[in-house]
Amino acid sequence: METAALQSIPLFAGVSPEELAAVQALCERREYSLGQSMYRAGELSERLYVVASGSVVVTHQLDGGIVTLARLGEGYFFGEAGLLKASQTHQSEARAETDNTEILSLSRKNFLALEQEHPKAALGIVQKIASVLSERLTEDTTRIAIISAISDLITDPKHLNNIKLLASEILAITIRAIPSHTAFLGLYKREDRELVDIVAGINVTPKHLPMTLPIDSDAYLHKLHTEDGELAVPSGRYEKQKKVFYAKKNLLGRSISIEGENIGLLVLADKARGEFSNQNRLMLAIIAGQIAFALEEARTRQEKRAQEELKREYVGM
Repeated sequence: METAALQSIPLFAGVSPEELAAVQALCERREYSLGQSMYRAGELSERLYVVASGSVVVTHQLDGGIVTLARLGEGYFFGEAGLLKASQTHQSEARAETDNTEILSLSRKNFLALEQEHPKAALGIVQKIASVLSERLTEDTTRIAIISAISDLITDPKHLNNIKLLASEILAITIRAIPSHTAFLGLYKREDRELVDIVAGINVTPKHLPMTLPIDSDAYLHKLHTEDGELAVPSGRYEKQKKVFYAKKNLLGRSISIEGENIGLLVLADKARGEFSNQNRLMLAIIAGQIAFALEEARTRQEKRAQEELKREYVGM
């Protein structure tokens, strides 16, 4: 990677050309294919990694499942613990999310050499790392608060007995976490999976978005329905694509799935400031997972109540 390209990476911004040349000489460059790991949990942490191009996903194994901690694009760094302190181990796994993901890495040994030869550059890198880690801590704290708030709703029988009320309150929390002008939550009809009921919405009316609509009438909702995943449409791409009444500039959507079955969707439109970020995408994925859990819990409660009512009728109570 050329020195000018290295300077465009936020971690190295402000480093002089001479010092940047020294950093470049100490960094290693490697390309990773889709799914290939930079490191796994339990392995020794000895390097700082920077995404030069492509995308990286960081995951952690928890209670037998895989939790996505972050999705990192160009310019983001990760795996920094081993650079700052010896004998550290990775607590998570990092792997390429796209083919030909280019990663720059700086080993602890080379960083210590940089510290000796160019202490100002080394200090600048450490200060940038500290600043970004502080921002990430704030994001994590916010994420935990949002998850906790939704968990409180899910454990309240009043909400589990009223899906529309639960959906409305979760949407209100969602747009506080990811400030957006429009949001709605839809569930596919049990008798016809090609129809979706909009059970809760913010700044949408039946005029703009019918309360029940065929999935194939909306290209974006159809994509979420058929591909069972995520939809992210930034402003530049949205300008060139088909417009919908509920979005003016950008979109972020997520499928809601229970045990592999796609049962609904969660959509945000027109972010308050700028574009939807990787952290916004991660947060929406977490919220969609909590909604799926709540819906499954509500369904179980409804079935249990129905069985109890049937039993009372049968025994003449």
